[in-house]
Amino acid sequence: MFTYAKFGKEILRQPGAVAFQIYDAKVIPLLRKAYQEAEGVESNTLEELATELDVHVKKLLATVKAFNEAIVNNEKPFVQYRLDGRRTKGLNPDKTNWAQTIDTPPYRGYAVVCGLTMTYGGLKTNERAQVIDTSDRPIPGLYAVGEITGGFFYHNYPSGTGLMRGAVMGRIAGAEAAAYRK
Repeated sequence: MFTYAKFGKEILRQPGAVAFQIYDAKVIPLLRKAYQEAEGVESNTLEELATELDVHVKKLLATVKAFNEAIVNNEKPFVQYRLDGRRTKGLNPDKTNWAQTIDTPPYRGYAVVCGLTMTYGGLKTNERAQVIDTSDRPIPGLYAVGEITGGFFYHNYPSGTGLMRGAVMGRIAGAEAAAYRK
């Protein structure tokens, strides 16, 4: 799960389509500026944090305990900007890097929900960026690129690839439209 598209699908499966991100004092300073400015809950105990987040206290404590106990390679140093091999074993899904115990107050929690970045479920196009009609024929002079087109991503979205696809298909569409115009 290296991309946010997969996380969104899992969040939708949660009660109320809400998930919670829990951090401790070791990682709070590493959070992006958006988190520093976001509304979250901060407490000195996990019990208080669960109560303030309106999460079942015993379930949160059990989840954190299971996570902490699943960490392997704890002797490896935590390295923020590269894959460090600090992982969990036995969770579903397992964390493959940057695993640290959640054990240092204060604790901070954020409720997270899904957002819509793009659709990629739109118009059918061919390799020449022509829009295809319902009879599977290109519509003369009509081209489409970017998120308005479909058939490219389904189960996952690798970050940044939509921009590259838009740039490549945009160039193709421009050349095709210019040739059509002549």
